[in-house]
Amino acid sequence: MDVQVPPNEPLKIQKIIQTFQLIPHQEGGYFRETYRSGAKPMASHGLTDESGDVMIPGGDRNSVRNVCTSIIYLMTKNSPIAFLHQNKSDIVRYHQGGGTVLVYTVSPDGRLHQHRLGMDFNAGDVLQLVTPGGFWEALELVGGDWALQGEAVAPGFDYRDMTLGTKTTLLQFSEEIRDILQFYIHC
Repeated sequence: MDVQVPPNEPLKIQKIIQTFQLIPHQEGGYFRETYRSGAKPMASHGLTDESGDVMIPGGDRNSVRNVCTSIIYLMTKNSPIAFLHQNKSDIVRYHQGGGTVLVYTVSPDGRLHQHRLGMDFNAGDVLQLVTPGGFWEALELVGGDWALQGEAVAPGFDYRDMTLGTKTTLLQFSEEIRDILQFYIHC
């Protein structure tokens, strides 16, 4: 795979992007799919069936949906935001190196939660974090020049299961939540 290393990133980050063959992610940052159950990683580009339905956990292993997917995900000072998005599947994030990532989630009942993914345990960082399917989430690099995460998604990730947040999306939240999340809208 021929990786286009962004020239605006520092040499250390360019090396991480090149080493792991990361590509730009539509939410922000860089990624590479490393596992897709029953299929070659990156081969489907996130599309796994005709209907887009999420396979229920414990479903038929012969289903056209992948049970689990995994990626490496890099956030940098030049790409510090993962824009507001919602996924139908559960996402487990693992801190793998670098700085701290602030993770905002909004549960289906409209409550805002704030988490820290990283190694600064005195500040409340955790090494892994679960965002349940159906929650809205936005991420921001808040400590260090970069942060490397692993993500596992089950049922497996499919772009048709993901919705990017818009200004219209914000209208469903309280004014307090809108004030916080307005900075995490892509368009």
